[in-house]
Amino acid sequence: MKEFPVSLRPLILNALRVVAASLLLPTVAAAVGTPAGTSIVNQASGAYTEPASGLSTQVSSNVAVTTVQAVCALSVSPDGTLAQPARSVALLPGEGAVLPYTLVNAGNAPHTFALGARLEPGSTASPGLKVVLDSDQDGQAGAGEPQLSSLTLAADASAALLLVADAVQASGDAYVNLVAACPGGQSAEPDTDQNNVSQLRYGPPPEFRLSKTFTPALIRPGSETGVTISASNTGAGASREVVLSDLLEAQTSAGLSFVPGSAVASAGSLEYTTDGAVWVAAEPSPVRGVRVRVDSLAPGAALRLSFRMLAVAAAENRVIGNTATLLSGGAGLSATASADVRYLPAVAIGPLGNPQAPEGSAEDTQTRPFAAVNQPVCFDHTVKNTGDVQDAFTLSVAAPQASSTLSGAGGAPLAQPLLLEPGQSAEVRVCYQAQAGALGALVTVTGARGTSNTTRDLVAQVAGGLPELTKSAVVSTTGLDGRPEPVPAGGTVAQGDTVEYTLSVRNPYPFPLTSVVLTDAVPAHLDVVSSAPGVRSGAAGQEQVVWTLGTLAPGETRAVKLLTRVSPRAVDGESLSNTFSFSSFEVAGPLLSNEVLTPIWSAKLVVSKAVGTREVTYGDRLTYTLRISNTSLTTDVLNAVVTDTPMPGLDYLGGTSTLDGQPLADPVLSPAAGSATQPAPTATGTAMRWNVPSLKAGTTITITYQLRVTPLASGELDNVVEVSGVGAGKVNRIVASNRASAKVRFNPLKFSPTSDIVGTVFVDRNRNGLYDEGLDTPLPRARVLLAGGRQAITDPRGRYSFLNVPQGTQALRLDPGTSPYEPLHVARDGGLSGTQTVFANGLTSVDFPLAPLGGDVTALRRTTLLLSVPGGEVRVDKSVYSVPGGYLVTLRITSPQALAGAELTDPLPEGALLKDGRNTWAGTFSPGEQTLTYRFTWDGEPRLATTDPLLTWRP
Repeated sequence: MKEFPVSLRPLILNALRVVAASLLLPTVAAAVGTPAGTSIVNQASGAYTEPASGLSTQVSSNVAVTTVQAVCALSVSPDGTLAQPARSVALLPGEGAVLPYTLVNAGNAPHTFALGARLEPGSTASPGLKVVLDSDQDGQAGAGEPQLSSLTLAADASAALLLVADAVQASGDAYVNLVAACPGGQSAEPDTDQNNVSQLRYGPPPEFRLSKTFTPALIRPGSETGVTISASNTGAGASREVVLSDLLEAQTSAGLSFVPGSAVASAGSLEYTTDGAVWVAAEPSPVRGVRVRVDSLAPGAALRLSFRMLAVAAAENRVIGNTATLLSGGAGLSATASADVRYLPAVAIGPLGNPQAPEGSAEDTQTRPFAAVNQPVCFDHTVKNTGDVQDAFTLSVAAPQASSTLSGAGGAPLAQPLLLEPGQSAEVRVCYQAQAGALGALVTVTGARGTSNTTRDLVAQVAGGLPELTKSAVVSTTGLDGRPEPVPAGGTVAQGDTVEYTLSVRNPYPFPLTSVVLTDAVPAHLDVVSSAPGVRSGAAGQEQVVWTLGTLAPGETRAVKLLTRVSPRAVDGESLSNTFSFSSFEVAGPLLSNEVLTPIWSAKLVVSKAVGTREVTYGDRLTYTLRISNTSLTTDVLNAVVTDTPMPGLDYLGGTSTLDGQPLADPVLSPAAGSATQPAPTATGTAMRWNVPSLKAGTTITITYQLRVTPLASGELDNVVEVSGVGAGKVNRIVASNRASAKVRFNPLKFSPTSDIVGTVFVDRNRNGLYDEGLDTPLPRARVLLAGGRQAITDPRGRYSFLNVPQGTQALRLDPGTSPYEPLHVARDGGLSGTQTVFANGLTSVDFPLAPLGGDVTALRRTTLLLSVPGGEVRVDKSVYSVPGGYLVTLRITSPQALAGAELTDPLPEGALLKDGRNTWAGTFSPGEQTLTYRFTWDGEPRLATTDPLLTWRP
């Protein structure tokens, strides 16, 4: 050491102290952060000034060298004690904790520090603890971040550590501490940092309940359902953040779509998503998920999320499930509910106005006491769509003993299927035509969606027969004396004449008929004079009379009267057709009575007759001229029939008829019968009938024809002609001519005893032995031989003749070599011989009917009606033949007893027109046989040209 003068020592020492102090403090502090092994060189110097001389002097000490030793120092932060924990963290049972710490190497050399975590005394919860290096310094224990028990740090380096506490289920407090220590013997300071206490407070846990509902759970396509998700905290502790969510993608795909603007939450924030990943606060379109978030749910608190969903058509017949979730902390719950999307179709049928009567009950069954065979008995029903969807319904009827028809409320055939909206009804009428016995029917309605319902119709007894309806008329005209006088049946009436109708009905059943109603639609050209007790309605020309008879007892007959007058509106040629109809509760009808025809003709058909000579003898020819005038100025006469009935001894000569100078078809010859104006001639008389298609109004026609005088002639020969016709456009027969006659005187002295034989060879199609024009086929070029060697060849119309044949018995034979047909069996000959024997007397007719090949092939149908009566049976034989221009019908009625009040009706096919003859007959039928023949025209299918006749009479 350098020595200083004594006088200077105090000053120098003071200076050194100052300098030393200034050097020492930095050196000691720097030694903590200075790396170990560093040499610190230090030399002191001092300066002073002589007071006396004012000179400055500087003195330096010796050089001191110091080497820095390794020092271990550490620091863990944050610090904490039991009294003042570094952190206090609130946890829930089941939650863990991650506490971040920082470890600093405060020494001057690298050190490896021991690390550990411990639970401090006073803890009531015991979580598992570990120390983890927070490599990425994110404050979370990542999967790749290691658990530590020691860590080496360079001097002044630091590391982020995590104290990880495992989850515990119990509540309580845990005091946790992260402890770090220097390696043993290297620390100048305390070598452990253990004042890093933190508090973990485990509170009571929350408990959640979660539910989800669809209201309603059963919905129809096109309707909405409400979705409600409810969560509640039933535990003792508050929860972490609660997220209540419902993803809707699957439901939308199945046909349930979110209703915009319908989401409502009881608390928190609503959020939406379109993809299930990104959630936003503003409602997007479309919404594929909805959720609500709350920070915490206190004990006893609830959270509700509701919204609505619409079921579209694609959702029909699907049960669509949906799951909502609740997330809070590490806990999660789910709740599932389903919406059943379908319609509930249903249908009901029952009596009218009561479709929902219990099926199978008495209330659901309609019963009638009786009905008539083959007459409609009708039941009204109501069909109702009791479901919630439009459906198509089909009705069927099971009625083993009857046929049935279905109609709507207006009577038109029921159009099926019935398309009904929910709650809509339709009226249906079922009408039966039942066989005798009882009727039981089950009416079933079936929906296209699979639902059905039934109701029953019952008729206790179905009886045969029908109510007997009879209508008759008494016609009166004003006589010359001004008093009423009757018009003969079938006669014509004129304007101002009266027609009194009698309407009669008889109940043939052993049951009463109730609600009986008779209705008469009065012909347009009749005016009602009186109808009591019937009720009249309608204007003149459109009047109708209705009689309400109430109940007809079994077997009871009741009649009413209707008096009318022919109005000025009537025209010539018109026929007043009148029927009445019947209906009752048991026989719905309407049934129609017989038709009463009253022809109107004010003008006359005037006929005159002239003959070319006044004296004749055997074999002479007489030429007759008929002039027929239609005096009506307005109405043609159609299908006029001119009938001439010569006395015996006058026979028609074929091919001699003319009409206005033109050839006219030969008349139809038939045995004469009496008429209203002319008594029947003798049994051998023959009536001649010509058909004239039209007699124009105000015109006259001329008909000529020839007759030959036969050996039957005697005295004065008289024949009478009359004309009948049909008013134009009508089918009602009228008789409207005067009678005309022409007489000649017979002089037998001018006669030579010879005769003429004429006849026809023909194929007898209906096997009646008579030649029927238009039906039978004449055979031309057939040879007929007369005994004695004479022969004749038939002309194209099958006719032959032998003139001037000696009077007496003659034999004729048909040459079989000239005919491919066999002779027809004729009862009076008793065989199939081709020979016929005849007594020739005057003009004698001998026909040769032949059997058709293969039988009667032209008959369309033969019908026979049989009914046993005392003494035998009543028989009606009907034959229908196809003939040129239409059809020929033959009706043969045979009875062993008289039939009083008999009525024969043979209906024409619908649309047919009667050409000649008649298809009805009324009167008293005498024992024996009677034949009716008529023709009609019809354009329908031939197999449908046949109908069934009806014969009735009073017992």
